[in-house]
Amino acid sequence: MDLAKLAEAIAKKIAKKVKQENFKKFGEYVGMGADGTETAYIDKVAEDVAIRMIGEKANMLSEEAGFIDNGKEYTLVIDPIDGTKNAINGIPFYGVSIAIGKERLSDVEYGIVVNIPTGDVYKARKDGGAYLNGRKIKVEDKPVYCLSLGKSGNEKTWGMAKQGTVRAMGAAAVEMCLVASGAASLYFMPRDVLRVTDLAASTLIVREAGGFVYDAHGSSLDMPLNLEKRSGVIAASNPNIVGELI
Repeated sequence: MDLAKLAEAIAKKIAKKVKQENFKKFGEYVGMGADGTETAYIDKVAEDVAIRMIGEKANMLSEEAGFIDNGKEYTLVIDPIDGTKNAINGIPFYGVSIAIGKERLSDVEYGIVVNIPTGDVYKARKDGGAYLNGRKIKVEDKPVYCLSLGKSGNEKTWGMAKQGTVRAMGAAAVEMCLVASGAASLYFMPRDVLRVTDLAASTLIVREAGGFVYDAHGSSLDMPLNLEKRSGVIAASNPNIVGELI
C-alpha cells in the first residue's frame, strides 16, 4: 500500500473513531506515554488505530508509544490527537497529524492534518503544493495571528495580543494549517515545548503553501525524527514578521 494513502486512511479512521467515542471518557488517564507524560483515554484510542493499521508496513513515532522500529526506510510521525486538552474539555478544535519521513523534519515527504470536529483535511506532498479538502491553498498576509498565550506565552506574544485580531486555540498542527490556508498569517509558539510529532505534517503543509517555518529563535526549523528535542515555532506567511518576534 502506498504510504501516503495509508496515512490518509489512518487519519480519517482516527477522526471517525474519535467521533464515535463517549466524550465524557476522553480525559481519563490510562497510563504513561513514551514522552513521560500521562496518556489520556482519547490519545490511546486514536493511537491504537494507527498501530493496528500500520502493522509492519513502516516505522512509527508517536508521543504515547514512542518509536516502533519495524526496520523500514520510512517512519510515520504521528500526533494521534493534536489539542488533547481541547478534546477533553469539549472545545471543538483538535485534530490528528501524520507525516512520512526518514531521519529529519527536512526530509518529510508527505503530511496530513485532519481537523476532527470540522472534517477539514489539509494535505501536502513535498514539491507538490498544499491542499485543503482537495483545493490548492496558499498563504496570505492578513492581521490575524494565532498565538500561544498563558503559561506557553512570553512578553512578545502577550504584547501582540493587544494588536490586530488574535486567536489562541491550543492545537499547534491545526493552527499552523490555518496559516497555510490563508485564514491567519502567523502561528507563534515562543517556548521550546513542541516535539516533532506536533510539527512534522503541518511544517510541510505551510512550506508547500508558500509559507515559512522557523524555530522560536529565527532559524529555519529542522529537527530529528525523535522525541528528544523540543522546539518553539514561528509559522508565517511572510518572513519579514520574524524580526518582530525574536
